[in-house]
Amino acid sequence: MSFIKCLKKEKGAVMVVEASFVFPVVFFVLIVLLFMGNMLYQQTKMDSIAVRGAEYLATVYTNPLLAESTIPAVSTEVDAKPYRYLLGDSDAENKAKKFIDELIDDTGTGLFKGMEVDAKITTCEIKNYVIYQTACVEIEYSINVIPLRFFDESEIVNHSTATIVTAVDSPEFIRNVDMILDYSEEFGLTDKIQEFVGAFKG
Repeated sequence: MSFIKCLKKEKGAVMVVEASFVFPVVFFVLIVLLFMGNMLYQQTKMDSIAVRGAEYLATVYTNPLLAESTIPAVSTEVDAKPYRYLLGDSDAENKAKKFIDELIDDTGTGLFKGMEVDAKITTCEIKNYVIYQTACVEIEYSINVIPLRFFDESEIVNHSTATIVTAVDSPEFIRNVDMILDYSEEFGLTDKIQEFVGAFKG
């Protein structure tokens, strides 16, 4: 009986020794996974900001009035002339960059302090193809992930995200077509155009 009791005591000691090795490793792995999950969470937020920024850029470019937070009290302050946005809002890219910077400032750190997003470059660009335009937003940023230093890796992780959306204002496109028709009639070009088209068809 004494031998069996001794054996049981040794088994218990072995379990304690094993646990003393395993528990710290498991705890460390869980901490690393939490930090990496927080980094992925920050990346998801930046992807969302890029999409929102591109949509905002497209909105401002096609119709600047939609981007105003307040409606002018005096109706004469509203630019309601037709064909007013034929070439788009020239300051749309700067407005979108400011909008994106404000969103990035509000991202926070997620679960851990010190993991805020450090945006290095924010690029907003409108590409005009006459018939339609595209709003392009690209953000280069970095996130500080402290546990990576234990793996001989740089704790600063660089990322980038980009989004392209089509910027088409259908009512404005129709107004622009109407503008061409109006000017054609005003300068007597409608009949000449119809004659040219008829001759081309014939």
